[in-house]
Amino acid sequence: MLACRFRTWVLLLLVIFPSLFDPSFSHFDSAKKKQMREKVRKMFYHAYENYMSHAFPHDELKPLSRSFTDSLSELGNLKLEHLPQNYNGTALTLIESLSSLVILGNYTEFERAVLWLSENLTFDVDARVNLFECNIRVLGGLVSAHILATDSTNRLVQGSYKNQLLILAEDLGRRFLPAFDTPTGLPYAWINLKVLAERCLISEVYSNFL
Repeated sequence: MLACRFRTWVLLLLVIFPSLFDPSFSHFDSAKKKQMREKVRKMFYHAYENYMSHAFPHDELKPLSRSFTDSLSELGNLKLEHLPQNYNGTALTLIESLSSLVILGNYTEFERAVLWLSENLTFDVDARVNLFECNIRVLGGLVSAHILATDSTNRLVQGSYKNQLLILAEDLGRRFLPAFDTPTGLPYAWINLKVLAERCLISEVYSNFL
């Protein structure tokens, strides 16, 4: 009975997955993987280089018009009113590209991006942003990049990295906290990073005198 069932399963495998028993399959699979890796690499750099050329340091590239969008602010402020005149977004696409740069082995560009972000990125701006998007894309991107930058096995940003990305992530996270102080406990969908941070700071200073 068991032998019969075993033969049945073998026949099913031969019918459903014949390539598993083909000696040439491993070679084809390896060549196909290499081809797909190269295709993904080209697609990434096509998008990344065009963003850096036409949209950086704004959030995202509009590929057809070769212009930019500051999507985090637009999600919370469709008319883009009351934004600082010198507001240039948060370099969102650059932040989201950091992990990919490491995976692709482009450590030089990763170090250059980390250095720029550590010297130029600030969240002390009077801009209304989408909390969810900012959390998963900006905060998550900064924390991930910090982990990669401090991973000794990667040997990245040698001597030049002093936890700047972690400091930025902590600053952003603290600006999120007041958004969770709601009657229901559910966070607000949109927040003004500067206004909420100032309110939190005032409350902290006031509590120290009590």
